[in-house]
Amino acid sequence: MAYLHVMARIDFVEVQFPVGQGGFHAGWLIEHGLPLDINPFVGEPAFAWAYDCGSNQQDILNEQIRTIAGARLDMLFLSHLDSDHVVGVDKLLLAADSVDEVILPYLCDVEWALHLAAAAGQGSLSGTFIDLVSSPSDWFGARGVQRITYIDGHSEDDEGPDSPDPIDPIGGGGIVRDGERSRLKSSWTRSSPLVAPAGSSGSVEIIRVPKGGVAPISGSRGQLNWVLSPFAFKPSAAKLASFEAALISEFGSGLTAKSYADAARTKAGRGKLRKCYDAVWVSHNLHSMALYAGPGVAPGHKLRCTARQGNLLRRVVQPGWLSTGDFDLSGTKRRKKFLQFYSRYAPMIGQFMLPHHGSDLSFDSSVLTAFPDLTFAIAAVGTNGHGHPGRGVQKAVHAAPRLSFLRVDESESSLLCVLGMVQQ
Repeated sequence: MAYLHVMARIDFVEVQFPVGQGGFHAGWLIEHGLPLDINPFVGEPAFAWAYDCGSNQQDILNEQIRTIAGARLDMLFLSHLDSDHVVGVDKLLLAADSVDEVILPYLCDVEWALHLAAAAGQGSLSGTFIDLVSSPSDWFGARGVQRITYIDGHSEDDEGPDSPDPIDPIGGGGIVRDGERSRLKSSWTRSSPLVAPAGSSGSVEIIRVPKGGVAPISGSRGQLNWVLSPFAFKPSAAKLASFEAALISEFGSGLTAKSYADAARTKAGRGKLRKCYDAVWVSHNLHSMALYAGPGVAPGHKLRCTARQGNLLRRVVQPGWLSTGDFDLSGTKRRKKFLQFYSRYAPMIGQFMLPHHGSDLSFDSSVLTAFPDLTFAIAAVGTNGHGHPGRGVQKAVHAAPRLSFLRVDESESSLLCVLGMVQQ
């Protein structure tokens, strides 16, 4: 079959949707020349991904989900399971034309119980979430997901250096045969066998990716210089051991995540989970997964792309985007591991999502100096009673040279879009 056209150029588009106090980020790679707006999400983009889908302002979130109804998503990353980051996932999965793969931090039975207990304590526990915990494979499979990928988490207890797997980009994209645009695809640099049965339907593949595994994007002409690199972090062994001891005291030993989910269906069970949570936990924001999307290898020159937000139109030096969910960067050991891991991409990071909606309690100003060409520090924030974004965070951003603070909130005009060329 003859080759009709070579895709010599691939463009990227990344968007932070205005959903209020929550998070909904998406990005896609497309053949150059297609319209650079939200519409390429619907139909056949070359490759598409999303990171979180939640908000405390659900009406606003639902409006943004509707803008990409009918989309095909190759990958959906979930930073953690707080409702303001995942409450819209069910609607997104049902609104999308397809979602091939869902990626989330690996959770043992105790960690699933932790999220149930936190939701119970915050009054955000729902039957939908209980069903998900009871059987993630059945829950996601019923919504058309083909694969669940668990990312192994780093911990303060870990010894030695951590870094993402390197990639070796060799191609510029795909080809078009008979007028059909080829699909780009991702493949993890390493993964382990199934960690659990696929569920009653048998249609969901489940894999586990060791620490450092990344998902480079490739086409028929080879691997692009674009990578999706997650970094999951989990609480210390001591913290989890204390929580597990509280669970054993209330429920007994040897319980599975499904057992805790079943307990959460009763008022008495929810009360016990809240008691366990309150006994040992002040915050569970230690449990979150960050995601870098951008070049895997630094080109020999500074890249150029464009940022749009309302009336703002600005040139951006580097395309890399680092999302953080509710990652807590206030602790020295945790922050050091985070920055060490992402040091490979640091020269290419131009956009940084401030952790936990710009909370002062999850921030340290040294993070801003770790990325030499950082252009935007972004707070995904809405109406809230927590003081987000924090004054200390905003002061630190404004004091940093060449760095701008951007707020993405409930206002449609606050939608942030960064677009440019995937450079080899």
